[in-house]
Amino acid sequence: MHKYLIKTLQGLEDTLAEEIRQLGGVDINIENRAVGVRGDKRLGYELNYLCRTALSVLTPLREGIVQNEDQLYELMQTITWHHIFDIDKTFLINVVCYSDLFRNSHFLAQKCKDAIVDQFRQRFSRRPSVDKDADIRINVYIKGDNAIISLDLSGAPLFKRGYRLETGPAPINEVLAAGLIALSGWNKKMPLVDPMCGAGTIMLEAAMLSRNIPAQYWRNDFSFMHLIDFDPALWRAVKETARPKPVNDLPVLIGRDINRHFINLAKSNAQQAGIEGILWEKGDFFNYVPQSRNGMLLFNPPYDSRLPLKDAVSFYSRIGDHLKQNFGGWEAWIISSHLQAVKRVGLKPSRKIPLFNGPLECRFVHFEMYEGSKKNE
Repeated sequence: MHKYLIKTLQGLEDTLAEEIRQLGGVDINIENRAVGVRGDKRLGYELNYLCRTALSVLTPLREGIVQNEDQLYELMQTITWHHIFDIDKTFLINVVCYSDLFRNSHFLAQKCKDAIVDQFRQRFSRRPSVDKDADIRINVYIKGDNAIISLDLSGAPLFKRGYRLETGPAPINEVLAAGLIALSGWNKKMPLVDPMCGAGTIMLEAAMLSRNIPAQYWRNDFSFMHLIDFDPALWRAVKETARPKPVNDLPVLIGRDINRHFINLAKSNAQQAGIEGILWEKGDFFNYVPQSRNGMLLFNPPYDSRLPLKDAVSFYSRIGDHLKQNFGGWEAWIISSHLQAVKRVGLKPSRKIPLFNGPLECRFVHFEMYEGSKKNE
């Protein structure tokens, strides 16, 4: 059994833990922006390929007390690196340090690199190279005087699905988009509309979910594929088991935006992914009237940050008025970092979930628009 630590965005830990449970992980432990689990090598491959809310998958190699740079060097040297990766592979060290004992994380990364290079050179009289786009990525986490050395099995962050060619000026992370869909409780059947869709990330993640397309279906390179113990047959089996199967009765998915350029970006991204069936429409949300009696709106309106608004409070108030007047029987989920403006939507939220969109603290807020007599409840 292997230990894995799967990183995610703050607020998505429980969502990621549920994904891991469904994959059969044991001893699941929820941490801050991460979930720990134990499982076999197959689980490690599945965590990378299938988890929609995972940012990276680490497997710890060594843990120890380090109170200076030399002790960190010695801890790195206790690992037999040539048993892990071949000398012809490139590697990269990433140090995350929360300790008053150390001042320069760049110097710590240099000491870790030296430990690996010295070990290879002593045994083979030559050394592997360091590269920013490395085959092998090594994560060193220091808190106080405790250091954990891990392999990053993912390589490039897992929000890089491979389908998104271009984004708008305020794109939403694919992992966050997948997390919003999961938190909303969308059942993959009711109509789902993003009325301010930008480059279409939320709609594309919803389409992948409803079509059972794995999160990393378009990605061909992970760091675990460069390890000495990589099992190509097992990796093929994981992908074959997860191969998308035809789905009947696909849900109605509509991505709308007032900006024609964004709609064209969304169409290009969908085409890159080979996903058909999403309705992309240019149009103003405030002129949009739904064609079905019920459904879900899920959107990421401007926060008055990267996309400025003349009057954010008025803008969000108009959103609420339009929801009340035209979306009876629907529910709406809105994520925004403009916490004061969200309060002016004018509807009583049934849920408020704290999340982060990059560095911006947000709320993911749920509103229900009742029909008939329920309006007055």
